Amino acid sequence: MTPTPMTPTPMTPTPMTPSGSPRPGPTATRRVLRVATVVSVGLIVVIAAAGLVIVASIPTMKNAAADVYPAPATATAAPPAVAYDPNKPTVAILLGQDGANVADTLAPYEVLSRSGGFNTYLVAPERRPVTLGGGLTVWPHHGFADLAQIDRDGPEIVVVPQMHGDRTPVERWITSLRRTRPATVMMSVCVGAETLANTGILDGHSATSHWLKLIGLRRSHPEVEWVDGVRFVDHGTVITTGGVLMGIDGALRLVERFVGATPARRVADEIHWRGYVPGGDLGIDAAGPRPADLPAVLSAGYRWNRPHLGVLSSSGVGEIELASAYRPYTELSYLATLSTYTADGNAITTAHGVTVVPNRAARDTGGVDRIIVPGKSAAERRLADRLGLPSDIEVDYLHTDDAFGFDGAIADISRHYDRATARWVAKSLQYPTSAGEVGDTAWPWGPTTVALLLIGAAGVLIWGLYRILRFAVTQLRNTFRVTAALPSAPRGPDPTTTASTTPETAAPGIRQSP
Repeated sequence: MTPTPMTPTPMTPTPMTPSGSPRPGPTATRRVLRVATVVSVGLIVVIAAAGLVIVASIPTMKNAAADVYPAPATATAAPPAVAYDPNKPTVAILLGQDGANVADTLAPYEVLSRSGGFNTYLVAPERRPVTLGGGLTVWPHHGFADLAQIDRDGPEIVVVPQMHGDRTPVERWITSLRRTRPATVMMSVCVGAETLANTGILDGHSATSHWLKLIGLRRSHPEVEWVDGVRFVDHGTVITTGGVLMGIDGALRLVERFVGATPARRVADEIHWRGYVPGGDLGIDAAGPRPADLPAVLSAGYRWNRPHLGVLSSSGVGEIELASAYRPYTELSYLATLSTYTADGNAITTAHGVTVVPNRAARDTGGVDRIIVPGKSAAERRLADRLGLPSDIEVDYLHTDDAFGFDGAIADISRHYDRATARWVAKSLQYPTSAGEVGDTAWPWGPTTVALLLIGAAGVLIWGLYRILRFAVTQLRNTFRVTAALPSAPRGPDPTTTASTTPETAAPGIRQSP
């Protein structure tokens, strides 16, 4: 029996990569593509969800910012005019009619007033109550018109803080004063540099401002040489300072020039301003946006349970102490909303003559979550303890030690919120301090949790919509495939091309009809 010869089966060569390793087969390739697709879609979903949540938080951020400058408290009558000494230079610290930054305003005010060498006034376009940032209502000492009546030559020094709302009246007044009295020293504090830049006073000069504002100022005012990493820039008749509390250094420079280095040193010691040396180094660490600044965004967009704090103020409180009870909790931190209290609901006067208008009396504590008390004197007298406040309301005294006023507020934030937020507050004030390291909580987990839950919910929604859309597309594609695969309907014979069947072509054995 002859064996059947075997036909050899051809071998398919395995595809090889240039390095000699086998290429992945079709199944492995599909698996890799499937994983890559899932990962890509997942990243797109997460990014889209985060973007959606950030966009959705914008109204909350706008409301938080609007709460920084509420309507002023109701005042009954203007306080009496303050004294004017013609032998002293006059300082006009300007207030926008819609408000001004409380720390930019009151910190230089206390420095200049403490020196004893100036007539120091808060001046607004009109003399009516003005809201400082955080909700502190104060009476300006003068409007533009009545300041001109007591000092016809105009002030020797003008301090320009950050202002809220329409700055046009202030800018016009500055421009007019610059024409009539060019020797007047103009000093901006923090974002107040933008007001000076709008008047053209800074054109062609170097200047500084808050590290965060410099980002926009370099675009909006390229005619100015903006610098950072300095406490202030002094051009003789124009001084610009860095962020917020750098206004203290600018004010101390004015004291040096107009009164003397010894009074400036004394004032710095009295307010516990560290690192000041007359004529010393002006350099500071340059700041910029960092991931550690995220608590600001979280508080603005996702701190939906912002507490309401009552600030219990009393006569004789220092202006820096008072400012520390407002700015750290509100602007750029958005930690709380505030109301101003006094023992009897009447206006009080600060240590150097600022009239404060309260929102209510201390006995009216409805809706208040906590009371904070500024002033070392108030802490020593245990002011709140003597007012018969409800026992369930927590009271915290901000100034119990001999320290710079803002240290107490930053430490309070560290204890009641978290250390990361306290560090952000210090950075936003451009104030290096370790006071924010006393709290037990490291991070604002509450707002973070809210943001993550919203991102998760948005991600699930977007993923669900993607799956529904994918299913619909697949079903539609399958419908088209089935339709294309169906046989065409038979068509009738074409009379022009179909020939008649003849006997010759008929099937064999079938008889044709004649």
